[in-house]
Amino acid sequence: MIAETLNDKLNEVDSSRKKREAVAFWLAENPLYVKDVFNQYFTEQSEHLIAAAWVLEIICEKYPPLFFKHKNLFFKKLNEIKNDSAVRSCAKICEMLCTYHYVKNTVDFSEVLNKAERKKLTECCFNWLITDQKVACQAPAMECLYFLGMDNDKQWIYPELKNILIKDAAYKSAGYKARARKILNKI
Repeated sequence: MIAETLNDKLNEVDSSRKKREAVAFWLAENPLYVKDVFNQYFTEQSEHLIAAAWVLEIICEKYPPLFFKHKNLFFKKLNEIKNDSAVRSCAKICEMLCTYHYVKNTVDFSEVLNKAERKKLTECCFNWLITDQKVACQAPAMECLYFLGMDNDKQWIYPELKNILIKDAAYKSAGYKARARKILNKI
């Protein structure tokens, strides 16, 4: 059972970015509750599943060291998330983690993702691309796979990704096609 204070805070979360950021800021000020938010995120029956997903997305974006401290919880259950909104947030978080790992050139972000985490990301992102997911999940998955393909031991990713994008773009939405074009141009 989560603490009443955290319960109240998660009840405040709605689809507005302002409220998500307010709760994320509160968590940054009260980091002992972050683990409980992860637990809500990975409890399928939780009444706070969506709120937790939205808040963790903001935590990863605005307070990455706080997210990194608990990322083992994220990777432990990454492939178990089924709720569409939670999967979307998960894909966005994965994209941010890849950006931190491959693009950010600071000591704080060096080696954000270890080899096992990159392997799990690769599996999940390909799974999101080949299953019936919304574009809001598939677009970040494409970007993640682009980054993951930069690893010397993952050079097989680009040919596989290219095949999927070319095959699927014909019958997908404009948003999917736009992101696919962007990724295909980069690889």
